[in-house]
Amino acid sequence: MRIIRKTTSAALQSILRVIPFIFMLTMLILHLILPDKTFSEDEMRYLTQWPAFRVERILDGNYKTKVETYFSDQFPFRNFWVHIKKGCSRSANFA
Repeated sequence: MRIIRKTTSAALQSILRVIPFIFMLTMLILHLILPDKTFSEDEMRYLTQWPAFRVERILDGNYKTKVETYFSDQFPFRNFWVHIKKGCSRSANFA
């Protein structure tokens, strides 16, 4: 009986270790497949597009900042995650 529980527990731990990797890989693939959005109706603003490459921007660090902004604006299912964050913030304020 103990052997069965140990193997079941080990298999469950192995699965739980792989889930974050699968999630990150899925989000990467979705980011590459889905087209970039230009406007967010929920936020009523234009979303950042991929920045033009310039050597000056790389040297002063501005390019890195623009790429980070692009990835945060173009994250797959971004509106879903924003709504989740708003819901969590509301529930934390009520607690």
